[in-house]
Amino acid sequence: MNLAYQRYPIDYFLDSTVQLDLQAIELWGGEPHLHVEKVTASEVQSLFKKIKSRNLEIICFTPEQCSYPVNLAAPDNETRKSSIRYFEKSLAITDSLECPYLLISAGYGFFNEPEENAWKRARDSIYQIAQLAEKKGITLLLEPFFYPYSNVVINARTAKRMLAEIKNPFLKVMIDIPCMIVAGDTIEDYNTLFADDLVHIHFVDGQWNNSSHLALGKGEFPLGSLKESLENIGYNGYLTLEVFGNQYNADPEKCVQASLDYARKKWGSVN
Repeated sequence: MNLAYQRYPIDYFLDSTVQLDLQAIELWGGEPHLHVEKVTASEVQSLFKKIKSRNLEIICFTPEQCSYPVNLAAPDNETRKSSIRYFEKSLAITDSLECPYLLISAGYGFFNEPEENAWKRARDSIYQIAQLAEKKGITLLLEPFFYPYSNVVINARTAKRMLAEIKNPFLKVMIDIPCMIVAGDTIEDYNTLFADDLVHIHFVDGQWNNSSHLALGKGEFPLGSLKESLENIGYNGYLTLEVFGNQYNADPEKCVQASLDYARKKWGSVN
């Protein structure tokens, strides 16, 4: 994922991915690589050609959505409407990139209002976007965020509720390993609740008491047990290395290489 490479141009990230002998990317949509609000159709096509010329596959488009003003549960109606439009544009980009998945999050409400109010706003927003996604044949991946970053979809249980209430086959769920661990959930919990509706995972190391996303082998997580759990449930989707933090800004390739070295030493081939 190019999130750790945001102090470098997108070409550097793509060349780095090839250099590291990887074949697929999850594309983060943010400055300076691809800003959803200002990118043009021709710029998207240019980027698509760059990716394809390197024989890389785009497995998921993940537009920046972790801060204001993108918030599908926003109390302010205009902010919520603009956030829906943001994901409409993101769907168009995903389609142009011939990518099967668009990552989406539920946003957050005021912490001094009834949580059900924010829930209803988020559900209505995601329902509208899911309807549009279905028409394009693109699957939305709902990512639970950790509490208190969000107070809407924050764990496996609330993600299950959201999918059950929206009832759209083009809305699935994904796991972000640090957020899952902070929430007290397990891979087995997700398998029990979602089965085949679990289709994507951000697989990184981290620390027990926060949501840090660290290079593999640089944190406290039982990565071997997590990998074994994935094998036991028969998961066959992609694992995205979503590392980020100021410590990776200057040399992101180094942390990706370290993660790959760790994985290959522990588990064999990684591609």
